[in-house]
Amino acid sequence: MAKFDKVIPPGQEGKIELVVEGAKVHGQFNKSASVETNDPERPHLTIAVSGSEIAYVNVVPEGTVYLHGRYGEAIEKDMTISTNEKDIDFKITGVTSNIDDKITYKVENGTKPGEYTLKVSKNPKLTMQSSYGSIIVYTNSKKSPETTLQVHVMTKGSITMSPSMLNFGAVKFTDQKGPGVPATKSLVVTKATGQFQIKEITVSNPNFKTTLDAVTPGQRYRVQVTFTPPTRKQTKQTESGEMIIHTNDPQEPALHVQLLARSM
Repeated sequence: MAKFDKVIPPGQEGKIELVVEGAKVHGQFNKSASVETNDPERPHLTIAVSGSEIAYVNVVPEGTVYLHGRYGEAIEKDMTISTNEKDIDFKITGVTSNIDDKITYKVENGTKPGEYTLKVSKNPKLTMQSSYGSIIVYTNSKKSPETTLQVHVMTKGSITMSPSMLNFGAVKFTDQKGPGVPATKSLVVTKATGQFQIKEITVSNPNFKTTLDAVTPGQRYRVQVTFTPPTRKQTKQTESGEMIIHTNDPQEPALHVQLLARSM
């Protein structure tokens, strides 16, 4: 939104007033305004405006709340909540969430009047998963009665795979010029603490075959995957599949690996 003096007498000054609507900006912002004049030397001017949104309710640290940890691990994040409003006795009146099965939370008084600490914890018994949700903080602020915080909850596995997917790249498929050329890649499956065993491996695409080698039984295994190229049916052909490594680990009974190969 802009207000300006349309006519400026020779040798005098004019005023241009620019207004940035706070509801339409978030965080740091950069805006610009173009000015058209009848000055033959400077017919076009650009005015740059930058700044930072000042929220009525402050949340520090701002942004998404990340609660990432392994099964059984206690993960907690603290956020300080206060206000920039000078004319209210700021209070948090309530907190709700749409992922109460995945997190717990509580509000405590902060170190200064009108300041609060919101403590958010991940449910340590969550199995392997990744999900998003939100927390809504209700306050007595008439200008900002609700503040929504985004939350990302992830339970990391104790079993790791390296690499996490197998991309065979460009492979010679069978065609009129001759048979295809098989390609083999491998990945290593490891558990840092405790024992586990791989019970079986299934693959959705029959062109991918697997063999299993126990490098350190109970802790470390090598899975070799051989891709046998089929007959090419089109100029550019892609073969994909999913390999599932079935284990006896109750928290990670199935490890999923994407398989991919394309024709030359």
